[in-house]
Amino acid sequence: MPTAGSSILQRYRVIRKIATGGMAEVFLAEQTGAGGFKKRVALKRILPAFAEDPKFVAMFLDEARLAAMFHHPNLVQIYELGEIDGLLCLVMEYVRGLSLAELLKRAVDPVPVEVAARVALDACEGLHYAHEFQDPDTSQPLCLVHRDVSPQNILVSKEGIVKVMDFGIAKAVGQAHHTNTGTLKGKLSYMPPEQLEGKALDRRADVWAMGVVLYQMLTGRKPFGSGSEASIMRAILAGKPQPLGELRSGLPAAVRSAVERALQGDLEKRTPSARALAEELESFLSTGPRATAAEVAAWMRPLLPLPGEALAE
Repeated sequence: MPTAGSSILQRYRVIRKIATGGMAEVFLAEQTGAGGFKKRVALKRILPAFAEDPKFVAMFLDEARLAAMFHHPNLVQIYELGEIDGLLCLVMEYVRGLSLAELLKRAVDPVPVEVAARVALDACEGLHYAHEFQDPDTSQPLCLVHRDVSPQNILVSKEGIVKVMDFGIAKAVGQAHHTNTGTLKGKLSYMPPEQLEGKALDRRADVWAMGVVLYQMLTGRKPFGSGSEASIMRAILAGKPQPLGELRSGLPAAVRSAVERALQGDLEKRTPSARALAEELESFLSTGPRATAAEVAAWMRPLLPLPGEALAE
């Protein structure tokens, strides 16, 4: 647990650890102020093992610089950058809920079609905002690609609000940290073929990853298997996911089409943007079952932890 001697912790009281990830650990904390003011936040602190690695530090700083500029209801907000015990720390919006990865692990059945469509649609809206974001000083497009869209990086609040997080390995024009050609970043199962081949990426890489996430919500499985890394790579490069209809009968044609277009290996045939994928899902929802944040919240309610467990309170 962080000690109280650092500058950040003069203003935040750490309550408990939430999680430990690949390069950082996250704590629930509370900011206090005059007149009984209280605000809960998440503190994301780089792990000591990576604090001396310039690449990881640059990655962490990239996330701070990028995400701190964002203001969108479907993106986790960054409030400030500081230090805890000499280690870099981000002060972030605290989302009272669970990651989509944890929800899928807890769920016995595949996600209801309308709920899956709503979660994917809202995540796409956040991604589209990031893809379109312009440098506030120069008005130049940043041409941002998240490159790590996955259920682990999609949070769902207890109220059914969807938020994309973790822009730590995002790629933007003018970043201080650049990935060497051919170096794989992100989670293999959610990588498009062009990323595996070390080619230049654009926003359609994130569209592919959202197609994988939507497929997984609808079927309970990943489209290109879950075996060895070599077998997953071969399946992705071959471009032949198991047809959705073979895993879940009765799926609406509009939803199947949206997933299939998002998972096209040919970039010219793939859904061109996260907004375009969102519009396909919105079109389905406008004529199908009701799916708002309230319906998402109702679906996830039985999956939430007991008091004192994990993220939710």
